Amino acid sequence: MDVADAIMERPTGFTVGKRSFFIHPVTLGKMYLLARLFDSLEINKQVVSTNPYMEAIRICKTKRDIVCRILSYSTFNRKNDLFDNSKVDKRTKLFSRTLSEEELATILVLILTSDNMDTFLRHFGIDKENTERKRIAKVKKNNGSISFGGNSTYGTMIDFACQRYGWTFDYVVWGISYINLRMLMADAITTVSVSYTHLRAHETDSYLVCRLLLEKKKKKKNQ
Repeated sequence: MDVADAIMERPTGFTVGKRSFFIHPVTLGKMYLLARLFDSLEINKQVVSTNPYMEAIRICKTKRDIVCRILSYSTFNRKNDLFDNSKVDKRTKLFSRTLSEEELATILVLILTSDNMDTFLRHFGIDKENTERKRIAKVKKNNGSISFGGNSTYGTMIDFACQRYGWTFDYVVWGISYINLRMLMADAITTVSVSYTHLRAHETDSYLVCRLLLEKKKKKKNQ
């Protein structure tokens, strides 16, 4: 998936006989729904990074039923469909019955390699901004704070998106693609709170002059 496809959340299509299906970009909710299935595949991440098709073939030979269920979930986009076990089971059986190991492996590679965040972050220059943000974070002291969302990744993303964009919980979890949500979060401005004493300690001569002039002006105004 390229940058444009990720932003537009464009699905990837394939056919089974005369029927057309689409692999939809994963949402935060779907990611957690599929987490256990992906864990049960016991994917060799090192092999995936060098030869994803070879690893996909191995998985399809040994874990065919799980791969078909993952593919079934991936072709549904609405929350109600994802929770309709009869629909998911029916499509799982269809894929298992009609797709060869090679066809399954090809589609599985698309799913496994769709979340290429590093490429997207570099494309928008967000990676450089994140490096600068980490440098700013070093000013944190005991009487200062750097706050951003919840404690877990799941909670942080929901809290961030709901507060910043005014989105509902349901839209954040099921409506926007996980990769777009992560890019928005990576591109966000972190709230940095530093103590007045700490700022004074690192004050330059020019800032000192400006501060004194402003304080003098403020005193005259209050008199």
